[in-house]
Amino acid sequence: MTSLTIELPEEQRAALAAKTQAKGLSAEQYARKVLEHDLAPEWLLRSWETSREAGLDHLSMNEIDAEIAEARKAR
Repeated sequence: MTSLTIELPEEQRAALAAKTQAKGLSAEQYARKVLEHDLAPEWLLRSWETSREAGLDHLSMNEIDAEIAEARKAR
């Protein structure tokens, strides 16, 4: 596992704090999310974009399970 320390000027630290608070995340959670997104393979980025466009990016686990079951049934 890699550990990372990021030093930010005060104005950027304040902007980061505001952004993370608005998203309900800690600074560490937010940074991890940004890095995971940036390091994701191209096929996964396209999949995420397609799901956003279709309005499927905010489904609950029950809704996801129902979609999978429906797709399997359609086969």
